[in-house]
Amino acid sequence: MINATIQLPRFDASFNKAIKNEIRARINKHITGITHRIHARLAPIITARIQGTLEYQSLFGGQLQAELGIPNPAVIDTIISVWASNFSVKYNSSGRSFGSLNIGLIQDDYTDVLTLPEASFFYTSGNTSGVIDWLRWLLLEGSSVIVRSYGFTGDTTRGSRTGLGVMIQRDGLQWRVPPEFAGTASDNFVLRALRTIDKDIDQLVQEELDKGL
Repeated sequence: MINATIQLPRFDASFNKAIKNEIRARINKHITGITHRIHARLAPIITARIQGTLEYQSLFGGQLQAELGIPNPAVIDTIISVWASNFSVKYNSSGRSFGSLNIGLIQDDYTDVLTLPEASFFYTSGNTSGVIDWLRWLLLEGSSVIVRSYGFTGDTTRGSRTGLGVMIQRDGLQWRVPPEFAGTASDNFVLRALRTIDKDIDQLVQEELDKGL
């Protein structure tokens, strides 16, 4: 989970109780609109950051699309749209000063995206069939071996779904997410994309507070 907590401004102790109450009243009156505008402005920033990753680019005709076998890589945009809308911006009025804004970006368990139909696909190959949980593999499996007795080849003459290569069966082979793209629950391409988003959040929160209050 990525969280950002923005403390609202403190004011000099010389401010009397009446002025503080007036400020609190203004915050309570306008905070809903402020949080909605922050959410609306932050969503495209999240989208752009994730779409700027090497993983995203590799899903479109690159190594990840080839090895994961994703026939329609545009499904990642549906998944990103969930990340870009499913985050929270909440005002917490408790505590000292005038409260804080709490922004939670990514769910710890990733269930909001892993349960999407776009997160996996059904395949048939010869006499075998099954489900490819490609998003879970990419986000959570790290360097673990996922498929045994199979390996990837760039040979495109064997009925590839993507036209970029196929998995071949051979004793001793094993397949895992390519190490440069491998992710875990605490370190994957989405979290890496958003690690430095605090500066963007600070700026737009300040702008919306200045306009709203």
